[in-house]
Amino acid sequence: MKLHWCCGDIYLDDYVNIDIHGVLEYTLTENPNKTTLDSYYKRPFEKEFDKRERGMFIVDKILNILDIWPFASNSIDEVVMISSWEHFFKPEMLFIKSQIERVLKSGGKFIVDFPDIKKDMELYYDSDPDYLMELIYCNGKNKHSIHKYGYTVESFKKLWGSKYNVEQKIIVEHNYPMIGMEVTKL
Repeated sequence: MKLHWCCGDIYLDDYVNIDIHGVLEYTLTENPNKTTLDSYYKRPFEKEFDKRERGMFIVDKILNILDIWPFASNSIDEVVMISSWEHFFKPEMLFIKSQIERVLKSGGKFIVDFPDIKKDMELYYDSDPDYLMELIYCNGKNKHSIHKYGYTVESFKKLWGSKYNVEQKIIVEHNYPMIGMEVTKL
């Protein structure tokens, strides 16, 4: 089984898509949000805030990621979190990490990406400081659209320690700098 946590308006085929709210997929006759990890963002990212459109959140399960996950220990092949890890305070991330560690099978993967603040600063500090602030802090359009913590490649690897193989990889294509990581449980 593969989990796609904090899925928002992206519905991955062959995953259990989970968010804190949404419309249950089985109640719909059609799901326009279906995609794959290889073509995660079907719509281009609009840099101008007022031109952005979000689709309906379509989910398989409505769950709070900060509650104990209702999955058996060592039962999950993959956990995916795209553009969401940074939306949690460090103690919340540590809880999420503990749940990932608990549910992943040996050889299971945690696939994640998060803002590359250093590259954001290099690209936008002088040329577009308003956009830079949004990339660092998020847009604040609701209580979930706020960045609460961040990582570098090195600090993320340190977080996972030696029980895991942690590699930097491009996970999905973004229109702004992100750090992609793949964590494999040994």
